[in-house]
Amino acid sequence: MKASMTALMGTVALVALTGCSSGGGGGGSVAPNALGYYGDVDTWNAAVTGSGSASANIQMNGDDTVSVEITGGPDAGETALFYPDGEGYTADLGDGAEAYMRLGYFGVDGIKDGPVVALIDADTWDDNVVAMAFRSTDGVTAPGDMPLSGRATYSGQHLGAAALPGEYLDYIDGSFNADVDFGSGQLDGAMVTQVGDVTFQATIAGSEFNSNANSIAVGNDYVNVDQANSNVNGAFYGNRAAGIAGTYRVNGARADAGAGMIGTFVGERN
Repeated sequence: MKASMTALMGTVALVALTGCSSGGGGGGSVAPNALGYYGDVDTWNAAVTGSGSASANIQMNGDDTVSVEITGGPDAGETALFYPDGEGYTADLGDGAEAYMRLGYFGVDGIKDGPVVALIDADTWDDNVVAMAFRSTDGVTAPGDMPLSGRATYSGQHLGAAALPGEYLDYIDGSFNADVDFGSGQLDGAMVTQVGDVTFQATIAGSEFNSNANSIAVGNDYVNVDQANSNVNGAFYGNRAAGIAGTYRVNGARADAGAGMIGTFVGERN
């Protein structure tokens, strides 16, 4: 998966791991400010072997480094310090890790300087990778500031990791678009990926939204998506829902058993 990371530099900023340690983090528990999903990938077979929810605390530091502590998921307790790097170098310390983070994607006060979404790829020594996708809970539109009527469209980009047994194991990226009906509280989303376009419908509750049951499709195919273990979660950001960001996990079923995607998306109101 590492080979294609620098090819995506045009859409995201790359930060590389410089330190990673197991254990409790030394300073006690840290409240998470980033939520999302993880996916375990068997790189030998290019198959997803499990996925679920994850959480982290992601902090910008005064020296432009980014501190990350995984607080929920299979790597809970792991900590790392990331250095922004425009050259795309990869550090390989401890169990190894790489990460993409969109920093300052929005030009909106309150969220423009912080990590909005992050995709972290932690390599292990047993032919497995844990991909983690997070969205920040900071900068979310206050529920009282959310539009309650009217429609809006959002456009932006997504970034993720995908596995197709025997065929594909790599990063995916492309456009993200959403049509939102604030009056009915419904959202239609679409992402263009290298392994099939992903579409979903979601229900808005306050400032956040979650995908509706049985609404996720890949290439218009609903049947071969494991709907019970696939989700899209996100929120609106900034004044009057100026931005949108979220995470997704899509697992295959039946003919696509073992296939999966884990990723993030961001967009701005048009």
